[in-house]
Amino acid sequence: MKSLVTATLFAAALLTSSACGDGGDQATPSATGTAVPGGGSPDAQGAAAPGKIAFASSRDGDPEIYVMNADGSSLTRLTDDPAVDVGPTWSPDGSRIAFNSDRDGNSEIYAMNADGSSLTRLTDDPADHPALDITPAWSPDGTRIAFASQRDGNGEIYVMNADGSDQINLTNHPALDMNPTWSPDGSRIAFGTNRDGNEEIYVMNADGSRLTRLTDSPAADSLPAWSPDGSHIAFASDRDGNSEIYVMNIEDGSQTRLTNDPAFDGGPTWSPDGSHVAFHSIGDDDIANIFVVNSDGSGRAPLTNSPTPDLFPAWSPAP
Repeated sequence: MKSLVTATLFAAALLTSSACGDGGDQATPSATGTAVPGGGSPDAQGAAAPGKIAFASSRDGDPEIYVMNADGSSLTRLTDDPAVDVGPTWSPDGSRIAFNSDRDGNSEIYAMNADGSSLTRLTDDPADHPALDITPAWSPDGTRIAFASQRDGNGEIYVMNADGSDQINLTNHPALDMNPTWSPDGSRIAFGTNRDGNEEIYVMNADGSRLTRLTDSPAADSLPAWSPDGSHIAFASDRDGNSEIYVMNIEDGSQTRLTNDPAFDGGPTWSPDGSHVAFHSIGDDDIANIFVVNSDGSGRAPLTNSPTPDLFPAWSPAP
C-alpha cells in the first residue's frame, strides 16, 4: 500500500517515471498557455459545477501544470519546463496559481498567472542546505501561502506571505507534517501527520496554536481538503483496505466514504459551490486520471483519459 502522507513524493516520481518511458499516444506538445489539441476526456460526463481544474500531467513528456474546464474540456498546458512541476493551488480570486517545481535544482514554491505567464519563485533554500518545499495552499484572503518543507530536517508546515517573504514554521515537531489546507475563513489549517505513529488529519489555528486531532484510525488518513462552507473536510484513507476518498463532518466528527473502487483514490478538491469533489485515481498499471463525483458520492465520472498520469487536481474559485 502506498503511504498517503508521502503521496506527493510518490506521485511526482510516478509523473517523472512516466515521462521517461514511452508515454503512449501523448497529445501534441503545446506552447505554454495554449490549448492542447484533443485535450480532455471523451468519456467525461460533465461536471455541473463552475470553475476550472488545474492538475499535473506528464502527457507531453515531462510533468507540467495543466488547466481544463470542470467538465474536462478545453485542456491547456500552463508550464513548459523539463523539470517536475506539480501540486497546483489557486489564489482565491483565481488570478494566480502556485505550485512546486525542481526547475532550479531543488523543489521550491513558484507562482504564476492563471494563463501561465509572470512566473515568480517564492522560496529559495540555500544550495548548501537544500530541502523540499512542496504542496502549497493559498489562504482565503490571498495574503499568505502555507506549504510543507523539510528545511528543518523533517516535514513541517510553514506559512509565508504571498510574495514569499516572512516564512514561519508552524508545527515544529519531529514527525512528518504535510499537505496543509486552509479553512474558508482563514482561521485554521488542517494537515496530515504521522506524529501518533500513523498518518492522521490534524487541525490548528493559522498561527500554529490549539492543535487538535480530527481522525483516529489505524489506517493512513491524509491529503485533507476543506469544503467551501467550512463544514466538512475531504481526505484520503486506506482504512477499508484500499485508498478511497472520505468526507468528515467538522461539527460531529462523523466520517463517510465517498468513493468505493479498486483504484488508489487521492488528492480530493472541492468545487467552489461544494456540490462536487474531484480527485485522482491510480490504477494497478500506475496510470492516473482525474475523476469527479457528486458530494454524496454518486455520479462518478472521468474528466481526463490519458495514457500518462494526471494527478493533484485543484478546483478554481467561483468566477
